[in-house]
Amino acid sequence: MAERSGRTAYPRIGIWFDEKAGDIHLSIPGHGLSTINGKTDSARGNPHLFNKLAKALRDEGKPHPPVIENWKDR
Repeated sequence: MAERSGRTAYPRIGIWFDEKAGDIHLSIPGHGLSTINGKTDSARGNPHLFNKLAKALRDEGKPHPPVIENWKDR
């Protein structure tokens, strides 16, 4: 992937699904841990990003929450 502006960073990010809590955890070395969920009414809610991360986990063969393939079906 070519950089166009020189402003893009490519940090190493670890993600995993916490099945008990229903959250996806994100870890960036040197920057700590955060969580995201698919609830629109939550401070950590971002359904679109949550689904993208769920797909990334699925594609890597890792445990993941249900993936929404067609947003009209939800």
